[in-house]
Amino acid sequence: MKQISKETQIRQYFSFYQQKVLPEVEKLATQKKDGYHGLHTHTDAVVFRAIDYALELGKNPMPVLFAAGCHDMARTNDCYNEDHGPRAVPLAQKVMNKFKSKLTEEERSSVCSAIENHTTGTQTNDYISACLWDADRTRLAWERGYYEGYFNTAYAKKVASGDAREYIAWQNKVLKRTNKDRESNQTISMKKDKDDLMQLIERLKVHLKQ
Repeated sequence: MKQISKETQIRQYFSFYQQKVLPEVEKLATQKKDGYHGLHTHTDAVVFRAIDYALELGKNPMPVLFAAGCHDMARTNDCYNEDHGPRAVPLAQKVMNKFKSKLTEEERSSVCSAIENHTTGTQTNDYISACLWDADRTRLAWERGYYEGYFNTAYAKKVASGDAREYIAWQNKVLKRTNKDRESNQTISMKKDKDDLMQLIERLKVHLKQ
């Protein structure tokens, strides 16, 4: 039997999310569709990374897919708040009720725990939580700096501490798309702004010493 490549598996799971799960999430989510934490921007990218991270672990991506797709459902703005995780749980349960054959009861419970604690948890032995948390925080590492203590898996640590542009280019290749309204473009823009600011600070330091 021919082995399916990881890229093909990612496309298959991601397609299932977009075609089947996303429409159910859209019916219940309070989060915006676009913007920094948008359903079609941030969540879209988190789902991709979570699937990738789960496959790299050799684990079933299906529960991770649901956790990632539903993790920010209860957001109402882009401000920092820890309660949007717990508030998303009942919404996620309604989504999962539409796909009972896809998840075991144990997996459903783990998905809920992963969503509830994704704003506060750091280290975990549960692969569903690990993949969601790592996938969600990868962008922050790219934008604000990498801190190993916030990540669980070796592969996620490699991605989060690496070049955002390189991973994003690979993501676009895997999905065979170019879309300017995705999280990746926000990330690249913010990373450039940060780099430009750091260069300006260094120039100012040199100027003040003269």
